[in-house]
Amino acid sequence: MYDIRRLILLRDLAERTTMTAVSELHGITTSAVSQQLRILEDEVGTVLTRREGRVLRLTPAGRVLVDHTSRIIAALEEAESAVAATAENVTGVLTLATFRTAQRRLAMPLVVQLRAEYPNLRVRVVDLMPVESVPAVRQQEVDLAITYAYSFRARDLPLGLGSEFLFGDPLVLLAPDGLREQVRQGGLTAARDADWITARDGAPSIVSVLYACREAGFAPRIEHRGGSFASMAEMVEFGLGVSIVPEMSVEDEHRHLIACTVANGTRQVGVTYRQASLERPAVAAAIRALRTIAGGPQRLAS
Repeated sequence: MYDIRRLILLRDLAERTTMTAVSELHGITTSAVSQQLRILEDEVGTVLTRREGRVLRLTPAGRVLVDHTSRIIAALEEAESAVAATAENVTGVLTLATFRTAQRRLAMPLVVQLRAEYPNLRVRVVDLMPVESVPAVRQQEVDLAITYAYSFRARDLPLGLGSEFLFGDPLVLLAPDGLREQVRQGGLTAARDADWITARDGAPSIVSVLYACREAGFAPRIEHRGGSFASMAEMVEFGLGVSIVPEMSVEDEHRHLIACTVANGTRQVGVTYRQASLERPAVAAAIRALRTIAGGPQRLAS
């Protein structure tokens, strides 16, 4: 019978393509990864990888083995969840990943509620963006992730993962004094000649700005970059330009900057999980609690 730990190394190599990346992921040396994969090839009796330039690709036999590995891991977790479901109390450790603006609105209320209802359950919180947290869920580094996706972008989850929509976080235009009333009267096109403030290159929110402006018939003149939505709002406050941000990110002191909502612009907030873990009591309890929190006052708080 094949060793599950070696199968997991092969699966991770399929995704990350280099021994170095796999060794960093698992905290072992590159030579240890290579040795384990050689042993696996001896067990299987055929070559599982081939080198293409600087990366390793799977052979047809390797791809078949990785496909089966995903199902094996899911079956093992389903078994663990089913056993855990027989316990009378919700115990153990639950690790939750969340992006920054969802911490106060969702993650922290969730921790408080779970601690109150299940004192024997330990809840850990990790600050991760969805681009990091979704792979972390798949790799079983975290149990759940509060994630988001913009409404105008398709989202495909890796095999074995599921996601439940919690609520829509509308995108809003922040504008300084003098321009705010013009935007309220004329909509987004009133800001076509303004300087624009966005996140740094590569951030998902930049796409929302470009999409909204394109739909309004112009290209934004990006002059300033912020490292967070809060810093972008501060720039607007001082008159540096306008910005589009999710409403949930706007703090009380900056609420007056909101000029209008962005048509067809929403950040869809949800919770992502491994489908095989749904029977696990701690995971099920966390999802139920998130539904309640998302539908209550926390969702609308500013």
